[in-house]
Amino acid sequence: MAKTTKGEQSKIKLIECAAGLFLKKGYNATGINDILAGTGLPKGSFYFHFTSKKDLAISVSQYFEKRFEGWMLRNSKDKKWNEFITALIGEMIEGAEEGKHYGCPFAVLGLEIAFSDADLSECYYNSMKKLIKLFASIFEYSGVPKDEKYVLANRAFAIYEGYLVYYRLGKEVDTLRMMLKDLIKVYDDFCTMQK
Repeated sequence: MAKTTKGEQSKIKLIECAAGLFLKKGYNATGINDILAGTGLPKGSFYFHFTSKKDLAISVSQYFEKRFEGWMLRNSKDKKWNEFITALIGEMIEGAEEGKHYGCPFAVLGLEIAFSDADLSECYYNSMKKLIKLFASIFEYSGVPKDEKYVLANRAFAIYEGYLVYYRLGKEVDTLRMMLKDLIKVYDDFCTMQK
């Protein structure tokens, strides 16, 4: 692996810190000074890497997308839907029990900026569409016909996001357990209808 320069390390620190703060506090409630305080970096370092908080937020969207894609791909490798979703939600439950799960960053941040910043909103929306595409590929691997995989993926994604918003508001881990049951039921009901 290539060694990162001090400048690249600073940029990564800014993105990771902002990602955490945006997810916990929200985009609008997080200022550049909060991010600088969290990283211990000077203001000049921020403006060397980013022209604005919005520019940073776009990098944060890409950061979350890469993390989630990697996380989901790791959990989906050679797994059919029920095994995949059990592993995925199992990790979320573990994080929630440790107080380290805050919901889906694309929904959390996307909802906050949906009508105030079209460019940022589009970044988070496109990331959500990639997650739906990943769900569709897992359904296809699980035997769902190509012409039906996106119907099921969109249904599952709506359940997934709905429960994550519900969890974020109530902070009850059982909400994630209910989500798991309903996401398994989506596939099981489909299989039952096919018989």
